[in-house]
Amino acid sequence: MEEYFTSFLVYWSIGALFFLVEWLRPARSLNYRHVFLGDLIALGAYNLFFLAAISVTDRIAIPNYVPWRFQALPFAVKLLLFALLVDCSAYWLHRLWHTRWMWRIHKWHHSPTYMYWLAGVRASLPQVIMAGLPFVIWLPLLKPVPPVFFMCYSLFLIVTNNWMHMNVTWRSRWLEWILVTPRYHHVHHDDDPVLYIRNFGVVFTFWDRLFGTYADPELIKRDIRFGIGEPANQIRLAIGI
Repeated sequence: MEEYFTSFLVYWSIGALFFLVEWLRPARSLNYRHVFLGDLIALGAYNLFFLAAISVTDRIAIPNYVPWRFQALPFAVKLLLFALLVDCSAYWLHRLWHTRWMWRIHKWHHSPTYMYWLAGVRASLPQVIMAGLPFVIWLPLLKPVPPVFFMCYSLFLIVTNNWMHMNVTWRSRWLEWILVTPRYHHVHHDDDPVLYIRNFGVVFTFWDRLFGTYADPELIKRDIRFGIGEPANQIRLAIGI
């Protein structure tokens, strides 16, 4: 019980910090009271889906394919390779969700017509399950894994997801050479089909540059419009059908 309370406290402390930054430097006006309840429901659905995803991914037996010489390397070296491979896999997985065969399982994430730190919590059940696969597949690279790693990784996922969806804007071009920023990711959430097949990066931006899906935020002169441009049943979107 204490563990769940601590997780709850950490999550909402981070959320409060992000909300404060949004309040000080908002990119767009937003009536939080109008959208917050719906996003709380989406967060509850995500937590249920996450528990279901764990029950699925825990059954996946990944063989220990890492030679012992690699396991003997410093953990920092292994962590760097792990981070690059997981993020590259997440990039291609994200592109897969935007194909016409997989778009249904990702539509819920793009459905909000606004953007702020909690709006990015929407993820359908099949999306949550698939999103965990890169971590499961590449985890053997880190063995032996320090116990503290899993707590730090969970914190990292919360911060990055909140960060890229924040309702803030600033000239962050220098940072975008390496890392995804809110304005970089907001381009991807535009309701223009040309733009939501751009800027797929999750943590690092160089995958978009390398594989030809980069859209420069500074070249977009009009205001970003969020959403999928169509009415949709929220329950069906959450299930991914």
